[in-house]
Amino acid sequence: MTVPTTPVAPRRTWVEVAVLIVFGLFYAFALFVAISNMVALPDAYAQFGLDPATIPWWLLITGALIPVAGFVAALLVGRRRNILERALVLLVGLALVSALGLSIVALQGALL
Repeated sequence: MTVPTTPVAPRRTWVEVAVLIVFGLFYAFALFVAISNMVALPDAYAQFGLDPATIPWWLLITGALIPVAGFVAALLVGRRRNILERALVLLVGLALVSALGLSIVALQGALL
């Protein structure tokens, strides 16, 4: 007779936690940049003499949601992988977030 065992969730090592913290800070910086764009763009419109009612808020909000969605997606994709593969998934996600963030800044400039 065998005794059924319940699977034990693996514990995270300090290296895994450090990798998640470092990449989390990079994603948080991307979020900070997006939020600072939301704060600074109305003043830029005022300096150029443009109507503040024409601010593309949908674009600014999308820019703030991209880093959060990218981090969550990278965590979900890399959740059952070893630390090196997880770090690579987080790095690719960060590159995607950065590219989309720069595209949004360029589109804001084109709309200005």
